[in-house]
Formats: sequence, C-alpha cells, structure tokens
Amino acid sequence: MGDMHGQGYMPRVGSFGRKSVSGLHSGLKYSTTRDIAFQSSDFRQSNFRVRLYRFMADSIPLVHSVLWTWTRLAAASGSFKFFRGDEQIPGSSADDILERLFGNITQVNFGSRSGAEGILVPFFNSLFQDGAVAGKIDFNDDFSGIKQVRLFDLSRCSISLSASGEVSITESGNVTDRTFKGRDVFYYAHNADIANPYGRPILQPVSFVSYIEQQLVDDMQRAMHNSGYHRLHVRISPPDKRDGETDDSYVQRANSYFDDTVSMIRDIKTEDNPVTWDDVAIEYIGPKNQGSSRTNNWYLTHRSMVEEICSGTNLAPFLLGYAYNTTTNWAQFKYDLIMRQVRSVQHAARQFLNQLANIELALRGAKLTAEWRFDNRFSALAKEQTQIRKDETSRIIDLYNAGLIDREAASAMAEELLS
Repeated sequence: MGDMHGQGYMPRVGSFGRKSVSGLHSGLKYSTTRDIAFQSSDFRQSNFRVRLYRFMADSIPLVHSVLWTWTRLAAASGSFKFFRGDEQIPGSSADDILERLFGNITQVNFGSRSGAEGILVPFFNSLFQDGAVAGKIDFNDDFSGIKQVRLFDLSRCSISLSASGEVSITESGNVTDRTFKGRDVFYYAHNADIANPYGRPILQPVSFVSYIEQQLVDDMQRAMHNSGYHRLHVRISPPDKRDGETDDSYVQRANSYFDDTVSMIRDIKTEDNPVTWDDVAIEYIGPKNQGSSRTNNWYLTHRSMVEEICSGTNLAPFLLGYAYNTTTNWAQFKYDLIMRQVRSVQHAARQFLNQLANIELALRGAKLTAEWRFDNRFSALAKEQTQIRKDETSRIIDLYNAGLIDREAASAMAEELLS
C-alpha cells in the first residue's frame, strides 16, 4: 500500500516562527534597566527605530490609520493674523511676503508650492511617526530674508543635546557626515521629558502589540482560506486479493488504486461529485463546533488587540472607523477629549510657523508681527457649537446688565468669543 507521506499528500502545518519577533525587535531590548538609564547615545544608535516605525506605518493598515487620523486632525486649516502691538491689522503685503516664503520652503522640501498649510501635514507626520521634527534655517547672504528652510530626515540623523540645551544634528551622507548646530537649527521633540529629551513616537508603545495583531490577521487568513473547501480526511480500504494473484501484483494493484483515488480527490472541481466504491470514507477535519462562536472568538481577540493599539496611541476606536455601538453623546465626549489633545500638539506647529514668519517679516522690514491661528471648527458639531456661543453671549450680556463688568470688559469677552 502506498504511503501518503511518501506521496507528498500529508498537509504541512505552517508555523509563524518566533524569529520574526526577534528579527523585528532585535534592537529594541526592552528592559527595566534601559527604561531607567536612558543614554544620549541611544538615540544616535537607534535610527533603526525610525525605519521600523515607518515600515509599520506603510505596511499595517491600523497603524497607518492611526498616523493618518492624528496627522489630519492636527493639521487643521488656518491663516496668519497680523498685529501691531495689541491691535490686529490687515496685512496684505505681509501675506504676500509669507506666501513667497512658505511656497519656497514647501518647494524645496516637498516639490510643490503649497504655502504654510502645506508644511503642516509633513510636520505632524514626522512629529507623530518619528517622534521629532528637525531643520535648519538658511539666510540670504545680505540677511535680507530667509533663503530656505531645510527639514532633516531623522532616519539619517543623530541628535545630541549639550548641557546648555544646544541642539547638534549630525546628518549621515554618502561620502561624509555633516554636523549642524547653532541658533539657526531647530529641533522639537514629541512627548519629551527630563528622562528622554529626544522625544517619543506615538507608535513606540504599540510595536509589539501590532505584531500580535498582524499575527492574528495572518492566522485568520490561514483559517479562512479553506472555509469554502474544508480539509478532508480520506480513508481508502485496500482491495481484496484475487485468487492466484501474487503478492507483488497485489501490492502494485493496490498502490495504483490508491494513487488513482488520491488523484481523483485532489483534482475534483467544485461542480464535480466523487464516485467511489464503498471502500472510500471521507471525513471532515476541523473544530467540532461549526457555529458562529469560532468567528466571534477570533473577532473578540482581534478587537482587544485593536483597542490596545488605539489606547497606546491615544485614539478612540470609533475615530478609526471601528463602530462598537457607541452612543452619540459618548462619541462626542471622546471627540472633545481628542480635540483637547490636538490643540496641545498644535502649539508646537504654531510656534514653528510664527518663528519663521516673524523672522522673515523682521528681515524684510515689516513693522508688525504674525500669529498663526488654527481653525478647529467641525461642521458636524456646528449646531452644538452655535448653541454654546449663544449661551456664552447671553451670559456676557447678563453680566453687563447686572453691572458686574463694564463695557470694555464685555467687549473684550465678546471679541475673544468671536475669535
């Protein structure tokens, strides 16, 4: 009788080797000692982290969605307001100066002249994905203005901070390395603190959880691949030996019958039916419970991994399109929480844009200052926001009519409400 192992009919059981984990995280070296004793050389020696997080963002849909959502929430539209002292003034000529400046910056770095708003998406994407934003300002030879602003690729750079807080950026080149430092170099780190002044990407807490989530997806693909054509166990009884048949002839005939039956089962099409003697038994191999519980168990396990990634990146699942029967009020409350975080992160971009704009205006001789204002209004909540402003306006009027505030204070409160 033929051997199914020998004929190659035995299905191979695939394994998701652990070397993928060690290969993916070979340099991360999670340990309590490393977390406590963070050295400045860790950032310079760990540029692979930047490449790892970029690979995750490019390859894992959930991680890509997290970065996309955070970046687009933070990179809201806006415009510059101009002031002379405390008085807001129109600045048509200043607008032209800044439009040329930021058009040149985006042209040099991104290949398109998209203005100040065009720099926000790359700024926040680098901040969230790489954990920092770094660049250098180049001035005209006669200091008549900013020549260009160059943003660094952190996967090719190492950062060091002096005792006085001066930033030094070393960029690895094809031939030699170049080091930049001085007041024309800027560096902003996301979630920096005393223990780690170099910043933390939002993907740092979820790298290992993302691997588990992707392993679950791979396991589901393997399990669902045969969901329409279940795995079968075919048992073939050997034919009876004929009278006068030699042993060699009988073994040859039995093996031939075995091979013909296996070939018939292997090559059978969806619309075909197997035709055999009653010496062939076909059984299904798989979980005994064929109800919906198996799918539900996978769904709940995968959902827990999704929630782990969302919580690690400070997002709610509904913001990524995962609907878990959330009520409207609860979703709005969580959205308000997210927008409070967005405004805190936008402060860094606002400082960045204000610094560049005011340097350029000063060098061009403009006697005014510029301030970038984000527009975080959300059309879906326009009705609620209108009601809030209406109630606040009524409160200001009531305070003025009661004599608790004077006209100037009421006007200032109303102006702040409308800004």
